[in-house]
Amino acid sequence: MPDKLLLYFTSQRVVAYRWKAGTLVLAAAFGVDADGVAAFSRYIAANARNSLFYILADVVEEDFFQENIPRVHGGDRRMLLARKLAQRYRDTSLALALSLGMVSGDRREERVLFSSFTNTQQFEPWLAALRANEGRVAGVYSLALIAPLVGKRIGFKASRYLLVNLQQAGLRQSFVENAGIRFSRLGRVDFDDPRSIANSCAEESARIQQYLTNMRVLPRAAPPLDVVVLAPSEYRALYDAACIDTARLHFHVLDLDQVARRAGLTSAPEETLAEGLFLHVLATARVRDQFADNNLRRFYDLWRARVGLITAGVAIFSLCLAYSGMKLFDIYRLNQLAETDRQLEAAASQQYARTQASFPKTPTSAENLKTIVKNYLSIQRQNSSPGEMLVEISEALANLPQIELDRIDWEIGAPKPAASGRDAATAIAPRAAADSSAPGAEPRYQVAEISGRLIVPVASDYRNITLLMNQFVEALRRRPGMEIVSTRLPFDINAEKSISGDIGVQRGTEVPRFSVTVSRRLGT
Repeated sequence: MPDKLLLYFTSQRVVAYRWKAGTLVLAAAFGVDADGVAAFSRYIAANARNSLFYILADVVEEDFFQENIPRVHGGDRRMLLARKLAQRYRDTSLALALSLGMVSGDRREERVLFSSFTNTQQFEPWLAALRANEGRVAGVYSLALIAPLVGKRIGFKASRYLLVNLQQAGLRQSFVENAGIRFSRLGRVDFDDPRSIANSCAEESARIQQYLTNMRVLPRAAPPLDVVVLAPSEYRALYDAACIDTARLHFHVLDLDQVARRAGLTSAPEETLAEGLFLHVLATARVRDQFADNNLRRFYDLWRARVGLITAGVAIFSLCLAYSGMKLFDIYRLNQLAETDRQLEAAASQQYARTQASFPKTPTSAENLKTIVKNYLSIQRQNSSPGEMLVEISEALANLPQIELDRIDWEIGAPKPAASGRDAATAIAPRAAADSSAPGAEPRYQVAEISGRLIVPVASDYRNITLLMNQFVEALRRRPGMEIVSTRLPFDINAEKSISGDIGVQRGTEVPRFSVTVSRRLGT
């Protein structure tokens, strides 16, 4: 991180201070003549690469002007503020517009405080040296801009107060309202007469209060104005004696050294007055408003962009490194798990080999055992009982009370083809034929031969008998997996022969009898 080099500009000289960790060290001092500017340029060239420059100007030529502008935003507001500054000041290179908030009421207006250094030529040789040597200028500030931050740092919380402090440039009074600067003035004093300086604090504070009242910045009926006086430690008694409360002013005399230590300034050069506290606050606080334009801050902006890119690159690299570390850890963990699994597999293989070695010797090979077990399982699957088939035959007879069964012959085996003559044989379904053609797998069936008789009013009623038999055969065929092997009616229905049979002529002499053979493949 570059060092912070604080440049304190006055009308008499330019002083460079180095700040680090609350310590302010005098680095160099330059006169306002040509030799001083040349020495300053050489000093900037020697420190430009490793320093950030903060300029704190403490000069008399500082102007403050308040005006209300219409409430606009964005580019319109920037253009309006630039026009107002150009109308007010001849050179706007060191000019600033500060918002003081919105005006209460129906009018949509914004209060703006315009400020600038009226004599910018006194800064030009020093700023030209900074630009020529590519100095990274963070900003140009004034004591007036830093005054609200100093008041906040010392813990003063009044909404309106006057901050009075003595530094090398003279005696400055800064009026602060609502944590923002409203007005500031620098007066010259005789540094050889501390009593006169103490009296000037009281006298100039009264004049400032009267001026602010006449300019309607302070209401006439306002309570006494708080005045914070930062007095040097060795002259604290003189300031206490001179700064006496009045009906319009209420003084708070504070020891400058104690206030500086409370603000965090641990060490400063002996000849440093209140500017040491202001420089310390400038180095430690984030001051948003400043006077420098983009041309003067160009190299500082480039440095910030480079730092931002480096920071972003480091952050991205860190994320990638962390992600890579996580992946490497995952790979390591997976390798450990794989190694553990390999060890378990080897142990299991060894255990299996030992267990297999303890088996008794078998009289046949493992392939024969597998074949035997397979055949045994096949036989187990083909074992069956007639119960399920008898249930389905019973369900087929549920709606045919005219049919009475005499017997059912059940067996397991291949169905037999029907005999010729009066037997009306029906071929087995194509699926059975296809199964029987399968190589090495002869199908087995449950075969049931159903014998019974038909109870009909007229034994010679061929049509009714045929209808009953068709209904019974169809009911059997609808059962899942059931196949009709053959049917035998009490008469021959072959078209080449005449109808004949043993049904008799007289009712009750002979009863029509039939038989139906059905099959079902085992496992269905």
